[in-house]
Amino acid sequence: MPDDSAVSLRAFLVSNLAPDATAQTGREGSYSDGPAVNNDPDASGARNASARVQRIFSDLKVWALSVHHGLRRRHLQSYLDEFVYRFNCRRNRHAAFPALLSFVAGHQPLTYDTLVSLAAKG
Repeated sequence: MPDDSAVSLRAFLVSNLAPDATAQTGREGSYSDGPAVNNDPDASGARNASARVQRIFSDLKVWALSVHHGLRRRHLQSYLDEFVYRFNCRRNRHAAFPALLSFVAGHQPLTYDTLVSLAAKG
């Protein structure tokens, strides 16, 4: 989508929704009324889904600021991969160690000098 204007959003909905599908907008002002748009925020649990999505993004922002002290564009995919892994394994306290062990076992050891030189480049 080129932008978040009502025209662009409406075009996106029309071209990407099945003819009998309904988009739950929660009375979002950018969406225009018309076929396939339901502005009832209570329909099909739209509030609960919206709250879950907002919670995930809130957790992502807190994690990015507390763990990485901000995100850098060139490493964004790696940050997101790590966040998704942590999010998906959040209820399994013992998932991190086997993953770390398999990662370490599959790579050659790095010297201190190599780590310092890599940190200086990044």
